[in-house]
Amino acid sequence: MKSLIKLAIFIFVIFFVEQVFTLNNINFNFSFLLIYLFVIHYFFPEIEQKKIAPSETLPVFFFVLVGLIEDLFQGVIGPSIISKTITGALLIIVVKQLFFHWTELFKALIIFIFTITDELIYSLIIIYFFNFDMEYISFFKVLLIKGLFNIPFGLILSWKKP
Repeated sequence: MKSLIKLAIFIFVIFFVEQVFTLNNINFNFSFLLIYLFVIHYFFPEIEQKKIAPSETLPVFFFVLVGLIEDLFQGVIGPSIISKTITGALLIIVVKQLFFHWTELFKALIIFIFTITDELIYSLIIIYFFNFDMEYISFFKVLLIKGLFNIPFGLILSWKKP
């Protein structure tokens, strides 16, 4: 019960920080860090389990929930749910296929690549379905800034995991 309360408070703080703090009108993608931390803690538990492979049902439900909460903040239902679920499913595939010890550099690379992937999927959905126009040079700069900004926070939050 205490862990669920801690998780709920942590989710609230992440979304609050994501919605309040901006840098030159750039909102950050801290919600991907929720997905990353959930996958890391779910597939690499502190106490070793009895040779039981964890199911993907609970993580996918969590991805959809995080995407729904983000969509509710943005006023459009769908794009974040799709992007968070696809990115989380790809992250599960990476976690299940790579069995060696993750180094900090590898974790930083994973956080960077998957943050950019999440933002790219979300942006493509917004551009295609909602006819949103944007400058591509500034779009890629924003993608790189969001990806680079998530690296230190992701590494601090997942310290000594896995």
